[in-house]
Amino acid sequence: MKLDSKYFDKIRVKPSAEKKVADTIPQCDWPDCPRPGRHKAPMGRGHEGKFYNYCPAHVQEYNKTYNYFSGMKDDEMQEFQKNSRLGDRPTWKLGQNATPNASNVRRRGAQLRDDPFGLNIGAAKQPGRHPSGRALRATELKALQTLGLDDTATADQVKAQYKTLVKRLHPDANGGSRANEDTLKAVIQAYDHLRSSGFC
Repeated sequence: MKLDSKYFDKIRVKPSAEKKVADTIPQCDWPDCPRPGRHKAPMGRGHEGKFYNYCPAHVQEYNKTYNYFSGMKDDEMQEFQKNSRLGDRPTWKLGQNATPNASNVRRRGAQLRDDPFGLNIGAAKQPGRHPSGRALRATELKALQTLGLDDTATADQVKAQYKTLVKRLHPDANGGSRANEDTLKAVIQAYDHLRSSGFC
């Protein structure tokens, strides 16, 4: 490209643009400091997202004395740090509060209302759980689907459905036809799996 080209002049930064950038830099927020405040420093707890603008010397001085927890008691500070590690979400010890009782509902009413994934509802209403409260494995759910049942089926319903399907699919009931042989095998394997897993 030639230095005297008309295109070269169009991409060159004009000196006036540099002056405008310098004019947009705020003055240092430190009292009686005339220098430009190019460095941001957080204002502190309760002012999240807000910053001071300091020059390099004053931002270093501010950082040496900055304490996010100033004015907090030790137990409040520890509680804040614990909640921050957990993402400010409620937690319980393993095996406790599995289902909300009346006192838990009163104590955690706001948490239950703000529960888009249904994590705090009773065990009987959770998908993948049997009405008895027993968690169903994926293989058990698949076996129930093979038998044409859903996850709310009881052991008696499984046995009755198994007998019905075997009578309907057996070659003796179909005049010796083996067209349903694969389906019959799948039904028998599904029932055997549910029996061996203790479902029925």
